[in-house]
Amino acid sequence: MPIMKKIDFENSLGMAIKNSSKSLERALDVEVRDLYGLSSSQWKVIIVLSIQNGISQRDLAERIFVDSTTLVPIIDSMEKKGLVQRRTDPKDRRNNKIFLTAESESLVDPIIESVLRLRKIVYKNIPEKDIEFARDVLKKITENAELYIEKNEGKIQSPLKQKIKV
Repeated sequence: MPIMKKIDFENSLGMAIKNSSKSLERALDVEVRDLYGLSSSQWKVIIVLSIQNGISQRDLAERIFVDSTTLVPIIDSMEKKGLVQRRTDPKDRRNNKIFLTAESESLVDPIIESVLRLRKIVYKNIPEKDIEFARDVLKKITENAELYIEKNEGKIQSPLKQKIKV
């Protein structure tokens, strides 16, 4: 019988990162929903499009970390509210490009102000040098993970999928 390995989730750096990230996201969701009536996905779409307006739905989905099929109803809802506009890609009529409207453009600065206000709250009593150190460490972890993915995606065989001889 194989030995069951255990992970100390309580002291795991990965879990601490995930919990911190999710808590920050939920706090911002509460503020943006209460102030502007936007869901988490909607304010993320607005911020991504404020950085690069007119991107494909596929690129937009990747940037807000959702599946393309999950993005469709989000865009549908935002389009009905006058927050985004779909336009057929002239280079490939099968694809849509997503654009901000004047109404959603007017929300960009207030959303960013909410982000900055929330940062002051959650970074309270943490020295700037510690924040910079944490940011540098997290960037390096991300780089290492991305390099691993790039080198190994599709190459690793699960030990649970071993061939069974009959």
